[in-house]
Formats: sequence, structure tokens, C-alpha cells
Amino acid sequence: MTLLEQCQIWHENNEFQKIIAEIEALPSEERTPELDSELARAYNNTAGAGDRAYFEKAIGLLSPHADYFAGDHLWNFRMGYAYYYLDREDRALPHFEAALAALPEDADTKSMIAYCHKGLSMPLFQRPFRTRVQEAWAAFENIETELRALMDAGPDHGEELIERCDTVLRIALSDAAFEMGRGGEKYELILTPEGVRAKLFPLVYFARHAPASVREHWDIRVGRTASLGALRTGDNSIEMKDVAVWFAQEGEGIALMVYCEKLLSLLKEDENRTWWMLSTIVDQALGEIASIRLIHDFDVLDAPREDPPMLLTDLPKALEEAGLSLDSDAEDYLEHSYLAYEREPQDISDTSWRFDVYTGSTRLPSILSAYTENDATLVDMYHADGIVAGFLAYPLTEELRADSEAPLAFRDALMTAIERDAKEPDAVTFLGGATGTDCGYLDFLAWDLRAVLDAANDFLEQTDLPWAVFHSFRRDANSVSLFDRTEEEESAEQESPAAAKASLLSPAAVRKLEAMDDGSTGYFYKMLHYLESYIKNGTIKGNFTREEARADLDIALWYAYACNNIDAYEYYYRTTQWMPAAAVNAKGCGTYYYRYAVALMYCGRLDDALRMAEKGAQEEPDYPWTYLQLGKLRAHFGDRDGAHEAVQKGLALVPDDHEFLTLAREIEEGATIEQMSYHWIDPTFDEELQGAAASGETLGLRDGVDADGEMYDKQCAIACMTVHEAGLSYFRHLFRPDPKNYERNAPYCSFNYTVGDTSVRLVFHMNEAGLSKRDPAWLRTQKERLDDRRWLKRVDDAGTGTLSTVHFELDNQVTLAYQYPWQEKCVYIPLDEDGNPKDEE
Repeated sequence: MTLLEQCQIWHENNEFQKIIAEIEALPSEERTPELDSELARAYNNTAGAGDRAYFEKAIGLLSPHADYFAGDHLWNFRMGYAYYYLDREDRALPHFEAALAALPEDADTKSMIAYCHKGLSMPLFQRPFRTRVQEAWAAFENIETELRALMDAGPDHGEELIERCDTVLRIALSDAAFEMGRGGEKYELILTPEGVRAKLFPLVYFARHAPASVREHWDIRVGRTASLGALRTGDNSIEMKDVAVWFAQEGEGIALMVYCEKLLSLLKEDENRTWWMLSTIVDQALGEIASIRLIHDFDVLDAPREDPPMLLTDLPKALEEAGLSLDSDAEDYLEHSYLAYEREPQDISDTSWRFDVYTGSTRLPSILSAYTENDATLVDMYHADGIVAGFLAYPLTEELRADSEAPLAFRDALMTAIERDAKEPDAVTFLGGATGTDCGYLDFLAWDLRAVLDAANDFLEQTDLPWAVFHSFRRDANSVSLFDRTEEEESAEQESPAAAKASLLSPAAVRKLEAMDDGSTGYFYKMLHYLESYIKNGTIKGNFTREEARADLDIALWYAYACNNIDAYEYYYRTTQWMPAAAVNAKGCGTYYYRYAVALMYCGRLDDALRMAEKGAQEEPDYPWTYLQLGKLRAHFGDRDGAHEAVQKGLALVPDDHEFLTLAREIEEGATIEQMSYHWIDPTFDEELQGAAASGETLGLRDGVDADGEMYDKQCAIACMTVHEAGLSYFRHLFRPDPKNYERNAPYCSFNYTVGDTSVRLVFHMNEAGLSKRDPAWLRTQKERLDDRRWLKRVDDAGTGTLSTVHFELDNQVTLAYQYPWQEKCVYIPLDEDGNPKDEE
């Protein structure tokens, strides 16, 4: 019997200590990867939930054999298991996923993957950072007398000193960087963030919780203070007088450029080390906290600039003369480092939180950027120390929308309640918050997440909010519901607990949608917004998937109803993109085919519209309005008899209907499809429309609505039905778009156009049908204004912006988009009829 076979027997008998004793006793040359893996399994199985040393031992045994066991199920499972019980679900998950790939149906692996996802979504650590800090300071307190003795004994004990202090600090800080020294009457422990601003928050928290007995002898600081010493690493050494610098002030910070002739050869051989040396010596010159606060952009040059430099030794004085502070208090810096921001809210159909945000403030911009980019690196860094970077999200009710200050006041009240009522003191640091078109957000670092969420839930449940969730700044994590009264309401409305929903739309949702519909004057934008919010929230909360929502017939019908009644090309296009997924559930539903056909017609897809209308008449012959579309489309394609037949079938279902009677007359008169579509449903309003069109008179207000504006909007929508070939040919001849980058009807028409030496994207917010009806004189004017380069640059307080895009609307509105240095978002400048910025009139 081999040792591996004996180990298997011991394993089955739960005799893990025998496995450990036998393999640990072997000489190192007899230890094979298989035996190390078996030993790691024994350590994993022997350990209790809090026996971190055993799990760390298992990882230490397995890690050297990663290449040997590549793709192996057992090796990956054992690695994942050890990481999972170290509260490192972020590292465990990839190993469990690799284990499942090697053994796809393994139930244990699937369970561990589910546990990891749960742990990443709701990181309730066995030892949260708050607890780890307490344990670390207790351990430091026990050895601090010995540490002082080692420091007093001289440099010969330096390695022992650093090792012992490092062991203690790592109880709380997995990647501790620190320096020790003697300053004045006290010993010094300097915790360094190594230039990473995000590390300041846990370091400041850690330093603040040093017990009084420690502070009696120790000065605990975050960040190295300024010093004038040289920097040596390996064979390279530089002093501050060796470094030339240039800086450009940007608000409260600077862009810094550095050049060091002594490091040019190293720059070619090892660029990373060169950057490290130069950034480190800049930190020495300014102080680490001042450097983090002030330097927004850092660049290492391989040749000096033409303008005169200054030496690094002179930089601190120059910055102070420029009015910039070199203060080194890390806690004060964080306390006053809020950054306000504004952004364009993105498509609410995105199933991630925060994309509806249009304004907010933050003390940690990098966490917001990482969330947007789905980068979990920063969240993982915090996770390693039992820290949770996350946010609370809650809907903005009508009451919170009524006053622009209400969302901020509510967020302040929530913060106060959490700090006041959390069962564990000092459990949270708030990072800021945001206001979106749908939701409010409160951002934080939780040093003890359970205490934070318990306090938040106690407050929020006393409000009138329908729901609230917690979400990690790990974007692909699941949301965690704190409470959801909407689910309770919808559940109570079911006929029985087992009753199946006919639609993903709850009865409460249907009632809200119906309340927004008032015939021809419905709140269609509000209806669409509600639908998209309902789908987004339902998807995020896991009630259904986005695919299921798109396939739901009732959602599709309401979506098309809202979009079509907005009566604009972009929204008809949205209907055409939404409806196909629901076709599988549309059998026998004439409404579906009617609304789909209408949208296709207004998007210029007349062949598809006719097929859809014919299909609708077959699926539900008794639905009248399909025949209205069928009559128009058959007439357009020259089937006058078929068009009349469709009208007669419609009149048989809705006798004397104004729309069918009007269509019958227009078919007989040979009207175009645009003329047949230039109507309002209400007979009285339609009569006014036709009279105004014939006479050129204005309509003024109708029931409080700008009827002339609605008439013009309808003309714009109708313009996108059919292509005027001569007009399209003129446009192509005038602008000569390159087929390689010309996009058409998707939903807009866009292409690159060269202005001087700059490539500018021209976007016509219409399809080719609408494009073909642009006035040739107007087109020529736009081209002339582009070619004379008047729009190419824009100089203002933000700097010099370069034209990136020009947007042309169906109503002939022109908007320029400029890209500025140091700015991620474009600045949009609408123009007047003369091509001048409206804000400069």
C-alpha cells in the first residue's frame, strides 16, 4: 500500500492528524506534488472556521504546484476551499470555477461557487476590519515594550524589529507598509499608503484606534513626512538636486513632469523601477500626503522640456507660493476631500445600479470609476482586510422628487441614523452619495457591515420607501434586499399562493400604467420611464431576467404603446428593437402586430410593416386597427382593391369610424402613405390639423398643449417613412461619406468627415428617408460651416476643446460636441440658425 492510498483510508476515517504527521515527517526530497496536495487537504479538513494558520498552510503547500496541477479539479477545489474560509471569496471563486470546468457536474463545487457569490454580494466577514483592528492593537500592546527595547538596542536588531511588527500589523492589514523610528520623546510608527489614496481610509481608521497605552510611548502617523535625504536602490542612487521638474497648476492640484539624467539608462532598462524611484523621491520632497493630494498627473520624461525647469529641492516652496498647501494630516485631508460631480445619466435599461446618476459627491473617485468599468481590483483590496466598499440604493419617491433639497436631506438623515444607531461604534466611513433619475445612493466603507446594515434597515423601514437594497461596489455582485414592500403587495394580490403570473407585470404595475393613459393625451414619456424602471429593478432584484422581460407580451405591448404615442422617429425605432423578442408569445394577438407594423412603417421599413400587418390580420381577424395599417400599406404598394377590402373589414368591426372613413376617401384619391398618416385620432382635432395644413394658419394651444409644436413633430416623424431618391443622392454627392465608416438607419446616419486635419463624426439623428428630405440649401450651409473650420476649436475657461462630433436633428437643430483635455465627457454646444452658440447670444 502506498502512502497516498493509506492517506485516503485515514481521510475516509476522518483521521486527518495522522495524514499531517506522516507527510510532515517525510524528508523534503520525498515530498511529491501529490503528497503536498494530500497534506493541504488534511489541513483544510482539520481546521475550524477560525483556524487561519491551517488554511494559510494549505495555500502555501498548494501554490508552488500551480503549473503541475493546471486544470486539475482537486487542486483547484482545495485552493478555493482554503481561500473561502479565509474570507477571500474573491480569490476562491476563480479556483472553484476552474474546478467545475474540470468536473462539470460536481455538486460540491457548484455549492461552493454559490457560497462565493453570496459572500461577495453580502460580505459579512467572520472577522470584519473593526474586529481585526482591535485584535492587532491588542497584540501590539502586548509586545510594544519589546519593540521599544529592540529599537534602543541598535540597528543590529532591525530585521527582528520589522518582522515582529509586521506580524502584528498583518492581523488587520494584509499588505502593511510601514516605517519605524524615533522622533523626539516618542517612538514612531509610520503607516504608508505607498502613493495609493484608497489605502488612506483604512490606515487612518487603524491609526485612530490605537489605544492610549500605546500612544503614551508611540506617535502613530499615516504618511511619510517631507525629508531631504537621497534615495538608493540597488546600484542606483539619486538626490533631489538630480531631478528637474515642471508643473502646471490645475485648480487645487498639479500636473507634474520630472526628468532625471542620472536615471536615463535605467529608464530604458527598467521603466517601472525608474517611475518608482522618481515618484518616491517626489514623495520625500513634498511629504506623502501632500503628494497624494496635489499631484493629479505624473509623467517621467526621457528628455528635458524646452522651458526652464526647477530642481526638485525648490518644488515645495514654489507650490506654497502658488497657494497650494503641503499639510501632511491624512485624516484632515480625507475629511475635506469631497469632490462634486455631474454626469449624463445613461440608458436606464442597463441592469446595473448607478447608471441613472446625474449628480453626486465622493471622497473616493477611484471606486466610482472602477465600478463603472466593472473593475473589482479596489474592492478586492478592501475585501482582503474585511472591509466592504458598498452603497445603499433606494427609490426617489414623489415626495423626495418634489424638492431639489429633499434627496440630500434624506441622505443626511440616513447617515445620522446609521452613525447613531449602529450597535458597534465607528462601524462606517461615509464616502459621499449620489442622486439619480430613479434612485438615491449612499456610499460608504463598512468596517463592520452587519452593524451598518442593521442600523440602516431600522431607519429605512420606518420611512414610506417601497424598497431598499445594499450593493457592493463589485458591479457584477448581486443586490441584497433590505426590505421590499412591493413584493409583499404584489404577492397579496395573487388569487392564491400558487397562482402563476400571466405576465411579469404585477397587477399594481398595470394599474399605474393604466393611470398614465388618457387616450390621446397620455403621459407617454412617464409611462415609458416607469416601464424601464420596473424592468431594471426587477432584473437587479432577481425577479426575472432582462431576456424574460423582453419576451413578455404585456410588457412589449405597453412598451410599444408608450413609444409609438410619443410619435418621434427615435421612439418608433425603439419599438422595432423591442418587439421581436416577444414574437414567440404573440400568437393570436392582433394588438402586437398592429403596434409593431406602425413602428416599422414610421422607420421606413414598409415591406416589413406590410408583412407584420398581414400576419396580424391572420392571427386575430376581429382586431380592427390592424386593417387600418393594412389599408395604408396595401395602397402604398399599389394594391388598391386590397386596401379597400381592408377598410371594409375595419368598418364592419367599428362602423362609421372616422379614421377608416378618412382612409377610404384618401385611398380613392391616391394619397401617399405620408398623407394617409398625417392625422390625429380625435376627429375634431384632426379636422383642425387638416385645416391648418391647408391654410397655413397656426393652431395655438389645445387643452394646454402646443398644437403647432405637435403638428411639426408629426411632420418630422412622417419624414422618415419613404426615401426621396433625388434628395439622398444630393446628400451623398455633397458630403461623400466613406462607405467604410458610414452607418445608416441604426437608428441614425453617421460618418467621419475631415475638418482641416481633424476627423469629426457627423451624426444625423434620422434615417436615410429623413435625410433625403433635408433642404439642399440647409445642407450646403452646414457643409460650408464645417469646411471653413469655424467650429473646429472652442476656447473658454475649461481650456481648448476640439470638435469631435456634430449632431443634426430632424428639426434642423445643430449641436457641437467638444472634447477638452483632462475631461472625460464631451461638452455640448447647441447652435442658433446662424451657426453661433446659443449661450453666447
